[in-house]
Amino acid sequence: MFPRLAILALMTLPLAACDTQVMTDLRRGVGLDDAAAQPEEPTGPRPPAVSPLEQPIETGTVGRVVPTAEPVTYRTTAFVAGGNEPAWNVQVSGDTAVYRTPDNQAGRQIPVNRLVFSQGVEYIGVLGGRPFVLNLRAAKCKDSMVDETYPLTARLTVNGQTQPGCAQPAAPAAPATAEAAPAAAG
Repeated sequence: MFPRLAILALMTLPLAACDTQVMTDLRRGVGLDDAAAQPEEPTGPRPPAVSPLEQPIETGTVGRVVPTAEPVTYRTTAFVAGGNEPAWNVQVSGDTAVYRTPDNQAGRQIPVNRLVFSQGVEYIGVLGGRPFVLNLRAAKCKDSMVDETYPLTARLTVNGQTQPGCAQPAAPAAPATAEAAPAAAG
């Protein structure tokens, strides 16, 4: 019986000696040692200090600043957009969009999130379990039916279908009526 215990004791001694080195390697591997406790300086560009929703992000070299937010859509928080064939109208104010079609003249209110990007603004929500996206770009848009030009180009994605249209800024307190809404580009 004693020989078995002696063999067992002799086997555990080397393992106990290795335990300290193994634990040190393990701590270093998961970042728990003293050297890993100091954060590394990032080697690439740092993320912006402020949200692009609050202030446009600027890039470029010293003395040459390039804003990444489009100025027409950056500060405007209310828009009216519309298209035809099939006809649609969206009025956005703040974080709510009202989507109208000929079949639903009263419209449906949709909560949306605003995303500013370099060429315009996008409003994203969910309608009937599917994405509802109104993309507005600062590019002139010519209405194919009434021969009128609008300052923004619109693209509406609803129910998996994407429809072109035109848009313009609207007063946040008094959204434009459906008759005043721009129609689609040809």
